[in-house]
Amino acid sequence: MSVAAAKNSLTNHLDGLRQSDLWLEGYSGVIVAVSGGPDSLALAFVAAEICVEKKINFEAVVVDHGLRSEATGEASQVVETLKSRGIRSCCLRITAPPPSSGKQAWAREQRMQLLCDYARQTASAVLFAHHYDDQAETVAMRLARGSAVMGLSAIAAVRIYQGVLFVRPFLGLRKFDLITVCKAYKAEYITDPSNTDRVFERARVRAWLQQSDQRLLKQQLVQLSSLSAQLSERLADTLAEWCAEHIVFTLRLRAQINFVTFSELNGAKQNLILRHCLAVIGGQPYPLSDNRLDQVRVRLATGVRSTAGDCLVQGNAERITIMAEFGRMPEPELTVQAGRIYRFDKRWLIRTTKDGVIRRLGPAGWAKRSQSSNFQSLSDWTARMGAMIPVLHGLDGRRYCPHFIKRRLFYSGFAFNPAQQDPAPTRAFCASSLPVDGPCAVIKTDINDR
Repeated sequence: MSVAAAKNSLTNHLDGLRQSDLWLEGYSGVIVAVSGGPDSLALAFVAAEICVEKKINFEAVVVDHGLRSEATGEASQVVETLKSRGIRSCCLRITAPPPSSGKQAWAREQRMQLLCDYARQTASAVLFAHHYDDQAETVAMRLARGSAVMGLSAIAAVRIYQGVLFVRPFLGLRKFDLITVCKAYKAEYITDPSNTDRVFERARVRAWLQQSDQRLLKQQLVQLSSLSAQLSERLADTLAEWCAEHIVFTLRLRAQINFVTFSELNGAKQNLILRHCLAVIGGQPYPLSDNRLDQVRVRLATGVRSTAGDCLVQGNAERITIMAEFGRMPEPELTVQAGRIYRFDKRWLIRTTKDGVIRRLGPAGWAKRSQSSNFQSLSDWTARMGAMIPVLHGLDGRRYCPHFIKRRLFYSGFAFNPAQQDPAPTRAFCASSLPVDGPCAVIKTDINDR
């Protein structure tokens, strides 16, 4: 029964998504993030069969985080296990050195970035095997931290992250169900010792919820998550309407909020709007706390500018302006290959037909903007914003910048030589504003971009 339930859940998710506008144009398939545990292996086996039936390209992706001495060997073992079942699979490796503390959070962030990059190159959606028990644990942890309604909605079944579609089709299934699926496929799975190491918060919460007298609580936590998700969706719709009417976003570089209408709102609503704008412009993975936002509002009320979430916040009697904070070290730099898509500087999706290095234009480059007529449409841009325009330094010695003529999702690019006054446009380099991350009800800044 567990195999049938898993197949039905995945089928319903895929069918619903492919009929909605969330299945982005150009998607050619799905990838499953596989750790080697029973949850992700169960999803890989089920998804491989479903995708064959529905003629969807499928691949299992294993990420080697290298945090344990056994990790590399286990990752290779999982790939071989999948390949022996006829499942296309590969291993991605985290090469950055881990920090001295917060290693689990660091590994999750690195893993997500690798999966995002790979999904963009393969034009794929990403499936995760989070389940019912994971949801209960997450809600319990967020309750302990004092999360508000939107935080208590916990793990979203469908989410846009860095322009990539993430799907979790097994949130209605329990851990036991997925172990049963693995047994049905006669698969041996890996048990990560950190899952039971009470040094980690999730392991402690998991052990607590597994006690016999907490079974009802687990159900109540998941119900709370479902209710919070419904409230959050309504809240997001209301927020989107307010933002469209009272805020002007300039890509993910600046947000200008109507001060008069903003000041008519109560403190909780003001914090909600500031949190959203700071997330859009600053690109931070986690939202700011109410305490931090209260500090920002106090400084706004006294006419003092502040910094928060990698943004500069300042206001006057007409508007509140939130801008990306330029000059924070280290300056981003990204080596790129032709024909691939990259995320740059937390706010750009880059597509290039040339090899090279992406850097910010910088203050010196922005000061020379008069050398090209393509920058004339950016007359209302500040130097801080202009300095953050992405520039491709090609191996041919030329520089390539976007000229901000919008064509669907991407901006066509032009090549320029500082010695030339008005170079001929080419299509060598394209950049788009990175879509706003969020759950199914996404607040899209391009609705009122200019």
